[in-house]
Amino acid sequence: MPDDMLEIKIVGANELTTQVINTFGGMSAAGGNVSAPIYTVDRNGEIEFAFIGKIKAEGLTKDELRNKVKAEMGTYLKDAIVAVRFTNFRVTVLGEVRVPGSYLLATDKVTILEALGQAGDMTQYAVPEKVHIIRDSSGKREIGKVDFTQKTVFSSPYYYLQRNDVVYIETNKNKTKNEQFSRASSLVATFTSIIAIAITIFRR
Repeated sequence: MPDDMLEIKIVGANELTTQVINTFGGMSAAGGNVSAPIYTVDRNGEIEFAFIGKIKAEGLTKDELRNKVKAEMGTYLKDAIVAVRFTNFRVTVLGEVRVPGSYLLATDKVTILEALGQAGDMTQYAVPEKVHIIRDSSGKREIGKVDFTQKTVFSSPYYYLQRNDVVYIETNKNKTKNEQFSRASSLVATFTSIIAIAITIFRR
């Protein structure tokens, strides 16, 4: 997808050609390691390499892109070895989970179960039947629902998450009731303390 960041490393017999390819077009990885440059897919869905120019990456899987780059590089680098890795697969998990937040994962295949695991799983107040996935797909926002009480969760089109998906777990009614009860109990306790203090003062 556009704005995806990919670490693409190319290895071949000609060290000079390999060095040029791994330096041109991408920015250095963390620590200044130019041997594993990071390429950002542009708004046209393309990335640019030395010698071969731009390659259409949008819509390809990681393996498909690796094979495409390897084929294009064959003219300039014999027996090229290409490694592709996502560096910005981010998902956000909100609602009734123990550790809500945004998580950056070094993979391109994340299930909703793995995302919940990163967030510490659902709390006791979660509604497992109402887990929502908010997704921006080709500029259009869609909201899907997953029911964790059904086996269909594994065949759901939202079982595998996409980059920048937001997972939201609804809160059940018991939490609201418990919070209201806690507030009421706190008020009663405060009022009782005030009365006790007042009685003590007047007795003096």
